[in-house]
Amino acid sequence: MAEVALPKRILMTTDLSARCDRALARAALLAGSWDAALTVAHVVHAAEVAQRDRLTSNAPSWRRPESWAQTLERTLRSDLAAERIAASSRLVIGSPAETVQRVVIEEDAQLIVLGIAKDARMDRIQLGSTVDSLVRHSRVPVLNVRGRAHAPYRHVVVATDFSEPSVHALSLAASWFKGASLTVFHAYLPPGSALTTGPIANDSWRAAAAQQCESFVIEALPARAQIGLQRVLGRGSPETLLADYVTSADVDLVVLGSQGRSGLARALLGSTAENLLHALDCDTLVVRGG
Repeated sequence: MAEVALPKRILMTTDLSARCDRALARAALLAGSWDAALTVAHVVHAAEVAQRDRLTSNAPSWRRPESWAQTLERTLRSDLAAERIAASSRLVIGSPAETVQRVVIEEDAQLIVLGIAKDARMDRIQLGSTVDSLVRHSRVPVLNVRGRAHAPYRHVVVATDFSEPSVHALSLAASWFKGASLTVFHAYLPPGSALTTGPIANDSWRAAAAQQCESFVIEALPARAQIGLQRVLGRGSPETLLADYVTSADVDLVVLGSQGRSGLARALLGSTAENLLHALDCDTLVVRGG
C-alpha cells in the first residue's frame, strides 16, 4: 500500500475549558511538525447564545455588553495568542457532531483533534456522545487526546483485527509517525470448548494468528517500512489485553480502523462510556477504511 499523505489542514475543536488544553497543544505540535495549517473551532448551541444574550438584553445601552458570540470569539483568539499558537479561529453555531463535520468540509481538513474529559462521569458521557458520533461518521481521522503533548509520539500501537480498515490504519500510522516506535497489536479469543484449550491448541491458535499478522503487515507496508516493526500477539479479551499493554509498554497513541469486522473495532465503537475510546489511558486515533 502506498504511503498516506500528511494532513495539510487540521481542525481542532474546543469547548474553551481546561480539559481541551492538551488537545490544543497536541494539535499545534502536529501542525508544526507536518507544516500543516491549524484551525481551532468552538461549536456552541444557538440556544445557549440566545439565552446568554437575553440575560443582558435589558441593560442600558451605554453599558450593554457585547453579544455572547462576540465574547466567545474574543476568548478563543485570546487563548491562542496567550499560548503563542499560530492558528485561525472560528466560532460556529450548531449541534457539535453535525457542525464539526460541516466545518471539516469547509476547511478541507484531513484530521480532527478532540479532547476527552476524564473526571466527571456525566461530562464524559455527554462529551462521549459527540465523540462517538464523530468516529462513526467522520470521513477523516479523529484524534482523541488524553496525554500531555511534551514531544512527538514515541510509541504508536496499531490495534488490528486484520480487516481492510486496519490495513489502512497501519499504513497511515507508518506514514504519519515515522519517528515513533511502531507496534502491531492483535488479541485473539478462540471460541470456548475443550478443543480450543491446552498447549497444542494454544500453539495452533498462536501460529495461525502469527501467519495472519505477517500477511497483514505485508499487505499494509512496503518492506522498508517493516524494519523495526514490533508484533504483539496475545490470547484473551482484546479490551483487557490492550488496556494492559498500553500501560505496561508506555504507549502514547493507539490507532484503529473504524469499520473492522470484529474484536477491537467493535469494542471501540460501542455505545457505552466504558468502551476503549474512553477507557484507554493514551491518545486514540480512529481511522476510517481507505
